[in-house]
Amino acid sequence: MTQAIPFDDPRLESYQIVPPAPRSVEMRRDPVLGFGFVAGSEKPVVVRSVTPGGPSEGKLIPGDQIVMINDEPVSAAPRERVIDLVRCVAHSPGPRPAVKAIPQP
Repeated sequence: MTQAIPFDDPRLESYQIVPPAPRSVEMRRDPVLGFGFVAGSEKPVVVRSVTPGGPSEGKLIPGDQIVMINDEPVSAAPRERVIDLVRCVAHSPGPRPAVKAIPQP
């Protein structure tokens, strides 16, 4: 028999849900495979799939939320803005786009 704990039980006060920390991923564009991931249209943008053998394999995971590109927060940005930022930074001289991603809860 399982025992239900009432919502106001003081034992629950010591439990905290800690969101996962974003991890930085340096993006690279392959001439054939592109960036190697498919982005969904929700906000924040969620990685739907990662191309096997592509440049994002081992860096992004399906379900990751893209929350920042370089130093620009994109949690509330539409999918098109996120894609434009990755493309623009990838084609400009200097460092590669740095994407911050967190696992989807």
